[in-house]
Amino acid sequence: MDCNDTRRLIDADTDGELDLVRHLELEAHLRTCPACARHAEAARARRTALRDSLPRFTASPRLTGKIRAALQAEGMPVAAPAARRAPSYGWVWNVGGLAACLALAVLGGYSWGHARARSNLLVDEAIADHVRSLQAGHLMDVASTDQHTVKPWFAGKLDFSPPVTDLAAAGFPLTGGRLEHLDGRPAAALVFHRRQHAINLFIWPGETVSTRQSSGGNGYNTASWSQGGLNFLAVSEIPAAELAQFAAAFRAAAP
Repeated sequence: MDCNDTRRLIDADTDGELDLVRHLELEAHLRTCPACARHAEAARARRTALRDSLPRFTASPRLTGKIRAALQAEGMPVAAPAARRAPSYGWVWNVGGLAACLALAVLGGYSWGHARARSNLLVDEAIADHVRSLQAGHLMDVASTDQHTVKPWFAGKLDFSPPVTDLAAAGFPLTGGRLEHLDGRPAAALVFHRRQHAINLFIWPGETVSTRQSSGGNGYNTASWSQGGLNFLAVSEIPAAELAQFAAAFRAAAP
């Protein structure tokens, strides 16, 4: 099984749709191919984020009772003409209004949940890339404290030009960079340091990411923002307040 076959089957495997033979073949390939293993990790994280973040709606007993009563009323036998009362269609409007409200709530909740799930997936993916980069030999493709060396290195390797600046004066020296893959496309990763800790700053163009900071229970902090048509997401183990200082310093120094 090659990489193209594997990546076509990852989503199906994540949803449990592959037969045992195909599943075992895919798992064998993932154990020997870090790039495909990374795609599989992202697919699993996406599925988990969608499952955990999308809202679930449960009808209240009052709403359930109204809908049940309306359905029962719809199936009632017709009374004799002499005793027939003028038909009342108020329940139709009530049920229609309730259905419209439910539809709006579901649509609003889905949009909110989808945006939150995408944001969570990006953060999870960036943290996974950060952790992977800390392994020996994975942190930098180009090692240099000179921004005029790091920035040209990306030329021809990406379809955009990432801003590169050294923040040594602010206490966050530039130490290099590498190519990454984030949000479904190639991205730049600039590497800075704060004392003994690395800061990975992921940069990529695309749909705007909401500016925010988050503290993960796994010990990693993140800060994200958009600037000059690019998205930025910083990940590190340094305290959240220091990562916020880094983000502010980079935003102020970036062209």
